[in-house]
Amino acid sequence: MEPRETPNAARDFLERTGIDPTLNRILVWSAVASAKGPVTAAEVHAEATREHRLNRVTVYRILDLLAERGAVNRINAGERALRYCVGDGHSHFHCTNCGEVRCIANETLHFDESAVANALGLTISHIDLHLEGVCPKCSRALG
Repeated sequence: MEPRETPNAARDFLERTGIDPTLNRILVWSAVASAKGPVTAAEVHAEATREHRLNRVTVYRILDLLAERGAVNRINAGERALRYCVGDGHSHFHCTNCGEVRCIANETLHFDESAVANALGLTISHIDLHLEGVCPKCSRALG
């Protein structure tokens, strides 16, 4: 995990999202926000408990709240464990060989979100494509 988000930045973000910024919520959101990519609840728990004792069930409940309020993205990559990440305007790639899950900016995929909404005649507030395949590292190894 990368350097943690500052408590003030986490507090401000949670308040803007309409979530009461308790210490536990700040620790959980900061653990997700500071990760290099989508992380499991177990990884969030390990990171959040480096500084403060936190019950595993509490971490799961906070992650559920954060996902319901749009403060984190909840990803099902076909594994047993869900993964969590922050940020809008991105999709996810899951390597079916090694299990890696990574975030991909929607702009990188070269599709126009407005055109998708217009073509379907829908009002779309969020697009998250789930891409599966083999990552470059595994492709080379399988070569």
